[in-house]
Amino acid sequence: MPPKVIFRCDAGDAPEIGTGHIARSKTLASAIVKHGLVKQEDIFFYTRDDEGFNLGKKYLASSGIQFQELSGNKLKANSKSEKDILINTEAKLIFFDRLETSKDIVSNIQKEGIKVVTFDDYGSGRNYVDLAISAIFDDVNKSLNLVTGYEYLILSKDFYSCGPIKANVQNLVATFGGNDARDICSHFIKHLHEIPCNIQVDIILGKVNNEALIKYRKDISSIVSGDNIKLHVFPQNYHEIISNADVAISSGGLSIFEFAAYGVPTIGLPQYQHQLRTIENLQNAGISILGTDGMNLSSTKISSALKYLIQDHVARKQMAEKSRKCIDGNGIERIIELLNTNFKDIFYE
Repeated sequence: MPPKVIFRCDAGDAPEIGTGHIARSKTLASAIVKHGLVKQEDIFFYTRDDEGFNLGKKYLASSGIQFQELSGNKLKANSKSEKDILINTEAKLIFFDRLETSKDIVSNIQKEGIKVVTFDDYGSGRNYVDLAISAIFDDVNKSLNLVTGYEYLILSKDFYSCGPIKANVQNLVATFGGNDARDICSHFIKHLHEIPCNIQVDIILGKVNNEALIKYRKDISSIVSGDNIKLHVFPQNYHEIISNADVAISSGGLSIFEFAAYGVPTIGLPQYQHQLRTIENLQNAGISILGTDGMNLSSTKISSALKYLIQDHVARKQMAEKSRKCIDGNGIERIIELLNTNFKDIFYE
């Protein structure tokens, strides 16, 4: 039997890819099974195995989810070969979790009677899909089958365990996504001397080669002395590390929302233009602080933001309270309800 549901998403170090798309899709796939919409064998992931798109297997291999990696650009976004592969699966529903799904691929897939859902997609196809979910982007076309808002954020339930805001900052966590395309880590390291030595600093790295790791360690030792700075590469205890944070520094991908779900006041540093918009929206909501002037990483705003959050307990408490109100942990349930309403004929045929 062909799978009922296909997820089309990638992970890697190509520009604007990272690991958030595949992490979010995996969380949703597990929820769909848990809520009884389909059985696990009815779900299948397609992911690229080309240069820059080679982390899919790492995220899916231990999940129990069926998946296939394809190389040779067969799954290049919006290509004819991608369209043909997806149509030939004979699936009933396809989820696209990426930034730019085209109108052509959406319409061609729909001609075969297959329903299409997108997540935080600003491609031309978003206006033609059967359901567009935009939890992060706020300026998409408000017409047609669109729902929008932080209430539709997909995060693992592991991220909703909030403790009290401490009077004094003891732990600072910095992470710049599965792919630190702009090497923001190097810019952050230059500011380590501004952080009091009694604060534990955990720097979480995604995909990084040994040469870069050696450079980071050398740069750190040249700026600060002591053992309060730790580097973690793809740590297995990621949830534990970020849940212990009193203050965080993050790029504008999925991780900044993970900190928000924990109620951790965060300084946002954008990797890409769309992340700048994300962080600005979070700042307007009182959840995060933009640590740059636009895309300029050399800005002194990083220094002032660090000082502000470390010293101002009241500000941290207010940011944490606003975070917990905006991101309540029920995004999955709301999306499951949407899927039940819109695709009942697929899930209960």
